[in-house]
Amino acid sequence: MKASNDLSLWSIIERLQRRLERQGMQPQEADRAVAIAVRTLAHAR
Repeated sequence: MKASNDLSLWSIIERLQRRLERQGMQPQEADRAVAIAVRTLAHAR
């Protein structure tokens, strides 16, 4: 696997979704899990 130095939020989200899918999550489930995580982080203080 080629190392990526792209640390944009979009790139991180896409990599996380692909990782969850490789671990067995359905694409819709991975999208939802990532959306919940981003929303949680956005509201954390």
